Amino acid sequence: MGKILNRYKKIVGSEKIKEIEKRAKPLKGKYILHINATYYGGGVAEILDNLVVLMNDVGINACWSIIKGSEPFFEITKTFHNGTQGYPIKLTKEVKATYEELCRRNSVYINFCGADAVIAHDPQVLPLIKYARPDRKKEPWVWRIHTDITQPDPDLWNYLKTFIKNYNEMVVSDEKYLKDDIGLKQTIIMPSIDPLSKKNRDLSDKQARKILKDAGIDLKKPMICQISRYDRWKDQVGVVEAFKRIKKEVDCQLVLLGNYATDDPEGAAYYKKTKAKAKGLKDIKVIADKGASPLLVNALQKMSEVVIQKSLREGFGLTVSEALWKRTPVVAGNVGGIPSQIKHGENGFLVNSVKQCAEKTIELLKDDKLRKKMGKNGREYVRENFLITRHLLDYLELLNRIIK
Repeated sequence: MGKILNRYKKIVGSEKIKEIEKRAKPLKGKYILHINATYYGGGVAEILDNLVVLMNDVGINACWSIIKGSEPFFEITKTFHNGTQGYPIKLTKEVKATYEELCRRNSVYINFCGADAVIAHDPQVLPLIKYARPDRKKEPWVWRIHTDITQPDPDLWNYLKTFIKNYNEMVVSDEKYLKDDIGLKQTIIMPSIDPLSKKNRDLSDKQARKILKDAGIDLKKPMICQISRYDRWKDQVGVVEAFKRIKKEVDCQLVLLGNYATDDPEGAAYYKKTKAKAKGLKDIKVIADKGASPLLVNALQKMSEVVIQKSLREGFGLTVSEALWKRTPVVAGNVGGIPSQIKHGENGFLVNSVKQCAEKTIELLKDDKLRKKMGKNGREYVRENFLITRHLLDYLELLNRIIK
């Protein structure tokens, strides 16, 4: 048990590995089913891609299923995604019927038989419980919500609660997302990065430069970047505005790299909007990479002087920890789970506007000593708090508690 897990020993230490193996032992052979809406294109899929492998490596029979969606369904669930983060939406009988019917059909496709626990991720799969256990089976169901739910649309939240109440527990990403109106136990599990993945493993400067050169990126000028799914909440348009101010003070370049999640029909439209905003401006690259090449992401985060994550809403924003792990300071929106990752003035800056974003980025670009200090602090903060081994431990604790 733990052949893959042991690869992390040199990063987190042998005591952490022993602790994981000890907590995993009572769960050996247990069938744990994760369900979400997509295999790639977003943070949830990326986390599950690594977490499910590690769960199996320590002896758990962990599986991962996705629902079979439709264009109307994903249009609806995208509005729900926006609505959970405070954007006003309109709920109709037709919207509810489409949403619930697709989940009903998927309850037939997915094999729940014999599951010791089911973990359903985000609103897309929330109603599955209504159809998957009509006989009120005893296996625990957990709803794992990854978005910023501090101020959800009231009508949407009241509707979602009709399904949430059937779950045994809800898991959120940050303390500020705990709710006092759902009547069930809530647990905080912060997301994580995998330091051994292609996106986060150590690259030499030579390797990183070659990757960037092959992607058509010239490193003759200092570089800043933002790497995010194209989405209104990631505010790439705002980053372009900030860059126009930065460029007046420092001769540098901006790279925006993003992808499209399969369950996000708005992605392509927002990419076009970002391209239009950057049109005619010098030293900006706006790249849409559906595969979101992990080595390209790695090289960009490593070789940038500053990484920006100017989110307006953010469930957590793992691109922050990704950059900090590569010793690159981050200037990011003071929203959602980002303040849990950035200690203002120590490993980056938290900002609330385009103006602040530009000012703090300029400050870092002009101060080599400050960048290096923040980069060192960022690497250690992520090592202590946001690696996948900690994430796995949190899930093992949850599962040991809920499985009788």
